[in-house]
Amino acid sequence: MTNDLQLLLEVVTAIVRPLLKDVMLEVLREQNSEELPHYPEKVSVQQAAEITRYSVNSLYQMHSKGQVPGAIKVGGKLLFDTATLRKWVENGGRAA
Repeated sequence: MTNDLQLLLEVVTAIVRPLLKDVMLEVLREQNSEELPHYPEKVSVQQAAEITRYSVNSLYQMHSKGQVPGAIKVGGKLLFDTATLRKWVENGGRAA
């Protein structure tokens, strides 16, 4: 009987896990769209940190590894495209 319960648990987990992930992503999208203030088209690293909820240090490190989309350097200053960052967050880049 233990094997039957273990099999049942595996089946339920396989079904529920993707559903929970979808629900969690939807909640994060709603939170981000409601809580984040309006930003200009290009934002500083500090503003990008607010949008993504990563620290400024983490964003610099991730940028150096090519992990953050929408980044450009202008006069030695790192700027991020706001729309690209928001899409990235909505698609699971980071939100909570």
